[in-house]
Amino acid sequence: MKNRKSNKGILIKILIFSLVVLSLLLLVMALIHIKTQETEKETSEITEVESSESSEVISSVPESEEETDIVAYPAPQYDFTCEEVTIKIPGMSEEYTFAWVSDLHMITDLAPAEDVMPGNEETIQFRYEFFSTPDGMRSVELWPEVVNFLNYGDFDGVIFGGDMLDYYSNSNLKAFMQEFEKLNSEVPVLYIRADHDYGYWYGGEVLKETDTHALHKTIDKDDINDKYWEFDDFIIIGVNNSTKDMQQEQLDLILSLYEKNKKIIMVTHVPYASMIDESLKALSMEVRQKVYYWGGGDYVPNAVTKAYLDKVYAEDTNICQVLAGHLHAQWDGMLTQQVSQHIFTPGYMGTIGIIHVVGEETGNE
Repeated sequence: MKNRKSNKGILIKILIFSLVVLSLLLLVMALIHIKTQETEKETSEITEVESSESSEVISSVPESEEETDIVAYPAPQYDFTCEEVTIKIPGMSEEYTFAWVSDLHMITDLAPAEDVMPGNEETIQFRYEFFSTPDGMRSVELWPEVVNFLNYGDFDGVIFGGDMLDYYSNSNLKAFMQEFEKLNSEVPVLYIRADHDYGYWYGGEVLKETDTHALHKTIDKDDINDKYWEFDDFIIIGVNNSTKDMQQEQLDLILSLYEKNKKIIMVTHVPYASMIDESLKALSMEVRQKVYYWGGGDYVPNAVTKAYLDKVYAEDTNICQVLAGHLHAQWDGMLTQQVSQHIFTPGYMGTIGIIHVVGEETGNE
């Protein structure tokens, strides 16, 4: 009887112990469950935040893709002088901005070159040093910076006004082309040549003028039929190879454009004589020691060139502005009561022209 009571007591103790253990186990499981729910809640909140941030990133992808379509051109490191000209066209509602570069006179042939004859080294070295900015940057060093300036700016077109090369050589053309090909292809370029672009003076019998003309075609086709831009209210016409008399083919093209009765901006390397302002002659004699424009000195027009100039000087002319280089000095004035002329400072001095074409009312505001 005593053993039965003893066994019964042991069973009761075991039962109580089991209940206690079970209670503790249930408590632990409850605590784990609560902790798990809190963790899941925090994880859910983090996931929502990350999802929101991810959504913001995803939504910005199209903008990023659009931005990659815009080429970021480097800013020029050289501090160019900007020479600004404003041309007013009556009744025009839009505005245009063009860049002008001329008379860079780039030279690369400081080492012996296969298309530069021996004996010209001293002359080439002198010209290399002469054509430099006031702070000593040579034209060949300046050319890449010119391209950076043109690409970095917001221009409707770029005009190269002649004498970009000091003379034709394969190395000069190669250096020119190396940077020319970096120009923004979406911006049109009008390149009118002059005697230095085509000139092969240091090439002896290696080159002929027909060769240099053909090689220039590899740059931009160099076709006089393409040397103009027509807009709704005006036309820009380039006179190619203006150090020589005009060819009949070029005159015919100009006259056909003239008949459109739009205002015309003539772009030429060699400027024209003023009929009313003697200051141009005085400047020319000071800078060049001779008359250095069409209408005097070495530039006496033949019949074809005179027929063209008659259109420039006519009282009822459609031409409102002439832009030129060649003089290596700035001049701004009137050719007649109807026609303005601006001669740009040479590019080798670190100057780039900025041409604003605006409406008459816009220009007066």
